Parts: sequence; structure tokens; C-alpha cells
Amino acid sequence: MIQILQKRGRFLLIALIVSSSLFVTTAAYVLFFTRIRSDTSRSFSTSYALIDPARSLIGQEHFFSSIEPLRRNLKELAARYEKEGGEIGVYFEYLNTGANISINQDKRFWPASLSKMPTALVVMKKIERGDWKLTNEFVIFPEDRNDAFGTLWQKPAGTRLTIEELLKELLINSDDTAHRILIRNLSAGEFEDMLFALGIEEMYDKNYNITAKEYSRIFRALYSSSYLEREYSQMLLAWLSETRFHEFLGSGLPPDVIFAHKIGEHDPEVIYFDSGVVYAPNRPYLLTVMVDAKQSGGKEKAKEIMSVISRAAYEYVANN
Repeated sequence: MIQILQKRGRFLLIALIVSSSLFVTTAAYVLFFTRIRSDTSRSFSTSYALIDPARSLIGQEHFFSSIEPLRRNLKELAARYEKEGGEIGVYFEYLNTGANISINQDKRFWPASLSKMPTALVVMKKIERGDWKLTNEFVIFPEDRNDAFGTLWQKPAGTRLTIEELLKELLINSDDTAHRILIRNLSAGEFEDMLFALGIEEMYDKNYNITAKEYSRIFRALYSSSYLEREYSQMLLAWLSETRFHEFLGSGLPPDVIFAHKIGEHDPEVIYFDSGVVYAPNRPYLLTVMVDAKQSGGKEKAKEIMSVISRAAYEYVANN
């Protein structure tokens, strides 16, 4: 009987040792592979921890590094136009990488209707802060009516329009009456705050003239949503893409490519501008062209050079 108990005791001891060994081995196995998975996951998540996260969202082929051929082409086109007596300023920026081209970057032009963009940003900032609502209404005063651009001047004094209606008229139809109404309800300090926030306090010189490069920063701020929250940047860009003015840079683009832009023109001074974001598939870029055509064939020549520059930029971006 004692021998049987002793045998059973040895058996139980051996079973206990084996079980303990299996437990330790299993635990070690689980711990080892859990650590491998953890390290592997950590490796994938931190492999490019110091690189712009957007690089993982857009294919590498859309981050081409050189735009030198385009730089040479645009400079040649600008030089040719200048030989014909025109004055021109050009700014191009490939938004995936920030690579840019600036031609006559210090050349200043009177902005004409391009001045409506800063107004739109200031108004939308008031909407974003809750100071105003898009449904708030303003009244047309007699002194607001201006027949240079748009049709709101045809409405009688006393007509009430919502801020949303005014912004749409301002951006889609470049309506001067809408601009006067909005300007009348804003302060100089609010414009200064906007320019300071964007880092473009010196965008205007003492004569209120601007450069293509500095003005382009307004559209970059909209595209990156660095001044307004995404909801409000998206809203402005969507309205800008609905504009009916396609005779300048828009004429050099395929009809199915979205172009959110603002034009400016002043026929008495024979100056013409276009600036905005071209949404080439996976390869968006910013393009601004400012032209003084007094000595180079007027508006038709301005339209021609803008179309040629726009087509050259698009073809390079789309095919490289």
C-alpha cells in the first residue's frame, strides 16, 4: 500500500513538473510572439514618423521632385510676352511638395476684383466665430449699387439679402454691389487681423498694389485650411469653382478639371488677373497670373498669354 502511494506521489510530481514546464513554455511563446507583433506594429507606425503624414495617403508618383523644365518654359513664355510690350507676374506652386516658380516676383499690380477675396475671408471668419450667421441679412443702400460687375445693382435700394447670397454673388459673379455691402459692414481692423494671421501684412504697398506671389498665399491658406476651419474653407472654394469666368486661365484647362479661382480685370487700365487652385487629379497646384496689357494688344493678348501659360502648367503636371 505504501509503495502504491509512493508511486502515485512520484507520478503526480512528474505531472506537476511537466504541466509547469508546458505553462512556462506556452507563456514564453505567447509573450515572444506578442512582442514580435507589437514591435512590428510599432516599426510600421514609426518608420516614417518624421515625414509628412500626407505622404502615406498619396501615391509616391504624385510627388515628382523636379519642375525645372516647367520653370524654363514659363520663363520663356513670360519673356516673349514682355518683348511684345506687356508686363507680367506669374506664380506657380505644386501643392503636393511646395515646389514653386516665381516670375517677376516683385512686380506689383493694382488688384481690381482680386480685392474681393480678402473680404470673403474676413466675412467667413466672422461666420466661423459666430459673430454673424450666413442667414443674417443686409440691406442694399443707394450708394452700394455699382454696375461694373454683377447684377445686384439692378435691385432697388432697401432690398434685403442674406450673407450667403452676398458671398455667392461676390465669388461666383464678382458682384461689385455685393462687395460694397459687405465692406460697409466690416472694419479696417478686421482686415488687418486677417492679413496678420496669414503673415501677409505687406501684401499691399502704399498704392494698394500687389504681387502674384503674395496674393497666391490667400489661396494656399484656403487649400490648407490654415486660416478658416475646413467647413468654411471648403464652402468658399466650392463657390469659387462655380464662377462663370473661364476666359483667362480656365481656357487652358480641360473642361472636366475643377478650378477654384478669382479673376480680376479693369479695362480702363488694361490689367487682367486670374488666381486659384487647379485640382488636377492627385496633383493639385496653385497658379496666379497678373498681366498689364496696355502696350501688348489689350485684353485679347492677355487672354492668349494666360491660356498658353495655363495649358503649359497643366500639361507638365498631368504628364510627369
